[in-house]
Amino acid sequence: MYNETMKKNERTLAAIMAIAAVILMYVVEKVLRPGYLVKSLLKAAVFGGMMILFSIFTGQKLKKLLNLEWKLPSRKLILFMAFAYAVIITGFLLFRNMIDLSQVKANLIEKEHLTRSNFLWVFAYITVCNSFLEESFFRGFITNALGKGLPAYLFSAFLFAIYHISIMSGWFSPLIMVIAIAGLMGAGLFMQYVCEKNGTLLASWLVHGCANLAINTIGTIMFLSM
Repeated sequence: MYNETMKKNERTLAAIMAIAAVILMYVVEKVLRPGYLVKSLLKAAVFGGMMILFSIFTGQKLKKLLNLEWKLPSRKLILFMAFAYAVIITGFLLFRNMIDLSQVKANLIEKEHLTRSNFLWVFAYITVCNSFLEESFFRGFITNALGKGLPAYLFSAFLFAIYHISIMSGWFSPLIMVIAIAGLMGAGLFMQYVCEKNGTLLASWLVHGCANLAINTIGTIMFLSM
């Protein structure tokens, strides 16, 4: 009974900390609106801080909490990585006429302070480091702290979608926004499946990195051509 109460309290704490982190990042994104470097540091502090604090409060080792085991990618995982890249590119080609690309570029220049001299460094960071931070938080910390299972996966995928929509608000029409939320939740669930199937967060990190690489490929073409 005592152990069950402890586990319930830990799950409640994890849910509160996860929601708080997303709200804090919304404030950073929409109220403080710093440049990309400062925002990235704040994001690392918020997401990383929540995970470290939870580890300290509960006594769980961070590596185990994140389910981070180093394994060589399987052929199936490589196919998943290619699939993630292809889906993003295909989706852009299908819906590009419904996206205000000039507004996207204006937001990137104004909000993120991107220039022709720094955008490749920013995109490289997004592909490698940012994808790892998000996977650690959403597919590692949240789902493992909540005890896995469908409710935990849906909760994680929902927060993942809401977090990203707050970044992209104003880029799309309302219809595309709804599609984007559903798509982001689907992406979150897909990456959770990849993580569970391969038994390590490394797998979903690689898939997430390929998805970000596709987005950054589009961004590079858009940034250089407009």
